[in-house]
Amino acid sequence: MNITIWLAFIAGFASFLSPCVLPLVPAYLGYMGGRVTNTVAAQTMGGTAVLVKPTFSSRISTVIHALTFIAGFTFVFVILGLLTNFVLVQMIGGQNKALVLNIIGRVGGLVIIFFGLHFMGVVPSFLRKLLASPIIGSVLFSLVFALAAALLIIWGFIDWLIALPVLAVLLLWMFLGGAFTRPSEFWTRTINLLINALYADTRRQMVAQGQQSFSSSAIMGVVFAAGWTPCIGPIYGSILTMAATGSETGQAVFLMIAYSLGLGVPFLLMAVLLDSTQSILRRMQRHLHKVELVTGAFLVAIGILVASGQLQTLSQNFANQFADFSYRLEDCVIGAAQGEITLGEVPSCINPPPEAEEATGSAFRLTTPPT
Repeated sequence: MNITIWLAFIAGFASFLSPCVLPLVPAYLGYMGGRVTNTVAAQTMGGTAVLVKPTFSSRISTVIHALTFIAGFTFVFVILGLLTNFVLVQMIGGQNKALVLNIIGRVGGLVIIFFGLHFMGVVPSFLRKLLASPIIGSVLFSLVFALAAALLIIWGFIDWLIALPVLAVLLLWMFLGGAFTRPSEFWTRTINLLINALYADTRRQMVAQGQQSFSSSAIMGVVFAAGWTPCIGPIYGSILTMAATGSETGQAVFLMIAYSLGLGVPFLLMAVLLDSTQSILRRMQRHLHKVELVTGAFLVAIGILVASGQLQTLSQNFANQFADFSYRLEDCVIGAAQGEITLGEVPSCINPPPEAEEATGSAFRLTTPPT
C-alpha cells in the first residue's frame, strides 16, 4: 500500500471513532470543561460579570489550548511511539520505552490531580490556611515535607537512578533556601510566590481575557498520549513497520504527524463546542461553584486513574477487545477515501453480514490485521 500524508490523516480521523480512543474522550472533556468553567468564573468575580460575553481573544484562546493539547499528544505519539520504537527497542530494549511511559503516566497523573484541585478551589484555600498557621515555622514541618516529597518522587520516577537527581535538586533548594534554618521565612516566601503565580488578581484577569499559559494543555496532551494504547489498523500498522525497520523512519515520522493531526481534529471540534457553553455557564452564575467542584472532582478521578495505571490498562483492554472492529473501521474509511467503496457502503463494510464477511471480506481490507 502506498501510504500518503492524506491517507495517514484520514486514518487518524477514523481512529477517533474507534473504541480505543474512548478512554481519552472523558479525560479530555473533563480538562477542557474545567478550563472553560474556570475562565467563566474569572469573568464573573464576586458575582459581578467582568466580561458580559466571550471576547474574540478568549475564543481564540480555547482553540489554541486545543491545538497545544494536540501538539503535546503528537509529540509523545511521534517521538516515543516512532523514534524510540527503533532507538529503544532495537538498540536498548523495549523495557526502557515502557519505563518512560510509566513515568509520564505517574507524574502526569499527579499533575492532573493538581489541576482538578485547582479547578475546585481547594489549592488556594489550603495555601492560605497554611500561610496563617504557625506550623510552617517548625523545622519538623520542613522535614515532613521533604520526606513526603521524596516518597512521591521515588514513586513517580520508579527507577532510583532517575529519581536521584530530582531528589538532589529538591534537597539543595530546601537547604539553600533556609527550610531547615529559617523555616518560617522560607515557607512564607514560597507559599506567597505560589499564590501570586497561580491566583493573583492580575492572573485572574488574564484568565478572564483568555491570555493564560498554554503549557498546561500541552502537558495534558503528553500525559494522555502516554496513557493511551492505539488500535492497530492497516495504515497505522504499516507506519509502525516502516519505523521499526529503520529504513524509512523519516517518512514514518511525517506520516505519524499526519495521523496524529487527523486524530486531533475531533478534539479541536469538541473544544470549540465546549467554548460555546460559556453563555450557558454565565446564566448559571449561582451554581457556577458547584460546576467547578464537579469538573474538578472528575479531573481528580481521572488523575488517579492515570497515576495508578488504570487508564492505561483500560485503554489496552479496549485495544485488544475491539482490535478487529477498529481495523475494519480504518480499512473501510480508507477504502471510501480512495474510491474503492461509496460512503453509503461504509456502515455495511464496517459491520458486514457474517456470510458476506466469510465470502469476500470488505472491498479494501488487507488479509490479516497486523499484530
